[in-house]
Amino acid sequence: MSQQINILLSGEDQLNHDIAYAPKALPHERYLIGDSFALGSVLHANPNDQIQLCIEPVHLHATRDHLVLLPLSELSIPTDEIMILMEEANTILNEEGIIPISRSPNAWIYAANDYESLYTHSVAQATGRNIDWWLPKDTVVSGLAKCWRRIQNEIQMRWHIHPINEAREAQGLPRINSVWVYGIGKATDITYSPELTNATQMISDHPWMTSIAAQCGIPLLSSESIQWEQQASNTFVWLKHIDKQWPRLIQAMLESDLEITLIDFPGSIRKRTLRAKDYRGPAWKFWYKNQPPTWEELQA
Repeated sequence: MSQQINILLSGEDQLNHDIAYAPKALPHERYLIGDSFALGSVLHANPNDQIQLCIEPVHLHATRDHLVLLPLSELSIPTDEIMILMEEANTILNEEGIIPISRSPNAWIYAANDYESLYTHSVAQATGRNIDWWLPKDTVVSGLAKCWRRIQNEIQMRWHIHPINEAREAQGLPRINSVWVYGIGKATDITYSPELTNATQMISDHPWMTSIAAQCGIPLLSSESIQWEQQASNTFVWLKHIDKQWPRLIQAMLESDLEITLIDFPGSIRKRTLRAKDYRGPAWKFWYKNQPPTWEELQA
C-alpha cells in the first residue's frame, strides 16, 4: 500500500463586487474547516455548541481615501504589548456580553450567542485590502453590524491613548489600533476537509493547526528535519513555505512508494496526484526521461 501525502496550498479569492456577501474566508481556509468558517469553535473545544467567535488585534493603515488591514503577525509586535491591550479591550467586550474563554497564538476566542447572524470575513481575506468591503454585515438580525462598529470604535479610542501605543508612535512603529471579528459559529457548523478527517498525522507551521490536531485527536509534527519517505500514510500537510520542501518531496516520491496530492484553488478546487510510476518508462526504453514538475512548473 502506498503512502499518501496530501498538501494544502493557500489560495486567493477573485473579488466579485456584484455579490452581496463574499465568501467568509479564503478558499483554502474554507476547504479546511467548511464554508461557515466557524473558526472560534475550531480553536476552542465547544461541547455545548455555543456561539464562539475570534477577535484579533490588527493594524489599520490609513491611505488617502481608505483603510487597509495589516495583521500583527506581519509586524513583529511583542506579545506582552498585545496581551496588555487585549486585557483593556476585554473590559469593554465583557460589558457587551462578549465573554473571553481562551486565546490562540493570533486570536482571542469569545462566547457570544447574540452575534450568531453577524456576517464576517477572515483576517487573511481582508489583509492588504480596503476594509470597506470586508466589514461585518447584518443578515438575520438587523443592527448587529452597527453594534459591533460601536464596540470596535470604543476599543480603538481606548487604545489610541494607551501608553503602549504612544510609545510605539514615538519610536516610529505602527500602532496596534484596532480589532477584527471573524470566525463566528458553533461546533456543528464545522466541516473538516476529507483529507483532514482521514489524516493519521499533520505536518504544519500554521497557528490554527495545534487546535485542529487536538480536536481531531491526531499528532501534529514540525517540518524541521522531516523525512518525507518515512511518514505515515494519509499525512496532511499545510506549510507556509512548502516550495522549499518540494525537491525533497519529489526525491522521496521517486525513491519510495509515495503518492503526493496537491490541493489548490485556481478558481475552483483542484487536486493533482503525482506518483513515481508516472515518471518511469519501460525498462527497455532506457532513453525515456519524464521528469516530475518543478515547483515553478506547478505554479505556471
